Amino acid sequence: MQFSEQQDLLSDLLGDPNSSSDDAFPLARRKTALNRAEVHFAKDSLCIKEYATDVVADLQIEIPTDYLQLFCLIIDDMVIDNNREIPLHDWERYASNGNTEPFFYIWTYSGTKYMKFLAGSGLNGKTYEIYYFRKPTTLLDLDADESIIPDEYREASAYKAAHRLLKSIGMNTRATEAKVEYDLLVAQAIIQFGTEHIKKTGPQPDIGDDVPSEVDTQGGPGF
Repeated sequence: MQFSEQQDLLSDLLGDPNSSSDDAFPLARRKTALNRAEVHFAKDSLCIKEYATDVVADLQIEIPTDYLQLFCLIIDDMVIDNNREIPLHDWERYASNGNTEPFFYIWTYSGTKYMKFLAGSGLNGKTYEIYYFRKPTTLLDLDADESIIPDEYREASAYKAAHRLLKSIGMNTRATEAKVEYDLLVAQAIIQFGTEHIKKTGPQPDIGDDVPSEVDTQGGPGF
């Protein structure tokens, strides 16, 4: 589905194909609503996965601009679970006791978001891999443009945009109907894409089966 098809579906849902500057829903307003809806769907469904790698410098990692939510962070083959993210107000308490564990906080500096680590963590120069859910950052504009949302869910943006635009003119019943369709697509995407990864490995005790081991694996949290 190209952007032109998303616009056509939006026109159908609005019941109004007219999009000149004098009409109720000018083309620029429709495009803005669709692009906003693209970001909302990515955030609501977490259907777009991404990966980045580099080295830790100055005890920090620059978070990608399309970042929505962390799935997994690995530094030097060590998993940094989100239970190592600490409140900024507790920074002194963690730093003053000589802690060497990779505790971090997230903050935005001059428009750029970073993960900041304790000085004692010793992570400088270590390779990191960040697995995360992303959002669209390039606006759709030309008719031939294509969303980064999987094709089978691109119509969701039209339903979300229709909900916003119809609600703005008081057509609440039709707006609600569009929202119901959007929510259904979100739910379907969560189910589909949620099955593509395992969030946490459960306990796997060594009972002497196929893979021999000297240590029981109890599925405990990483670092």
